[in-house]
Amino acid sequence: MRSVAHTLGKSWLGKTTESGPAIYLGAEDEKDELHRRLADILAHYDATFADAIAGGLHMLSYAGQDAVLGVPNARGIIEPTPLFKQLREAALDIRPKSITIDTAADVFAGNENDRSQVRQFVGMLRGLAIEANAALAILAHPSLSGISSGSGLSGSTGWHNSVRARAYLTHAQTEKGEEPDPDLRELVFKKNNYGPVAERILLRWERGVFVPEAGGSSLEKLAAEQRADERFLQLLAQFKEQGRNVSDKQNANSFAPKAFAQEKGADGKRLGQAALKDAMARLFTANKIHVESYGPRSRGWSRLAVGPRPRDVD
Repeated sequence: MRSVAHTLGKSWLGKTTESGPAIYLGAEDEKDELHRRLADILAHYDATFADAIAGGLHMLSYAGQDAVLGVPNARGIIEPTPLFKQLREAALDIRPKSITIDTAADVFAGNENDRSQVRQFVGMLRGLAIEANAALAILAHPSLSGISSGSGLSGSTGWHNSVRARAYLTHAQTEKGEEPDPDLRELVFKKNNYGPVAERILLRWERGVFVPEAGGSSLEKLAAEQRADERFLQLLAQFKEQGRNVSDKQNANSFAPKAFAQEKGADGKRLGQAALKDAMARLFTANKIHVESYGPRSRGWSRLAVGPRPRDVD
């Protein structure tokens, strides 16, 4: 997405980008998959493939091919491959604003746990970035220990120490370890020589792209909202089983938030009417509840029900 933002002169994750060409070298996804992802990104920016090409987008897919850029020789010294030399020539010719390489495991044939080899490889990439006067980002997957520790690392700490900045994209969690929304992620800056360390950007997966979460809501607030939504749905189902109808109309005696606020949860606590009213609004927006008619049509009775509104209802 960053590459496309540069070529279109658009913002990326809420940050301004410098307009210009961009190179993306991917070794994981085949051309069809890259095309599909690019289509979602362009739709987000309300742009076309022609716009991206005109802006200087160069996407290279090496999925299933030899994508190695650096390989150790007999003495363990990392040397550039023919592909790296081709990439360098292209970068010096195109003069991109950004170069993205995906992923480290596919392009580095050395030992990721060997600090010396890692530093040599990163040094090669740094030299390319300096020569081309471009920002260069290399993507990597964390190891299991990197995930459990929260460091986001895999292999030698040389990957962290040798770069100018390192960010880790991870599931958004509260301080209690709750994941309030499966579509939320946090981009955490573990190292940043040109900005604040530990800066976090809360992102939402939406129509094939990650976008900054509107309003920058705290994870604790989102977790509380999720609990309120779940309580509302649980009580609505419970009331239905008990034959107790509730309404979405605030002036009704059976106004759902008012009725639900009288009920204790499994923890023995009650939720306030205001929180439940907000939950009802969110659930309507998410099409998780609807209003249905019941009884004689002449009476015009209605009640809240779980689930999306049936399509055949007028």
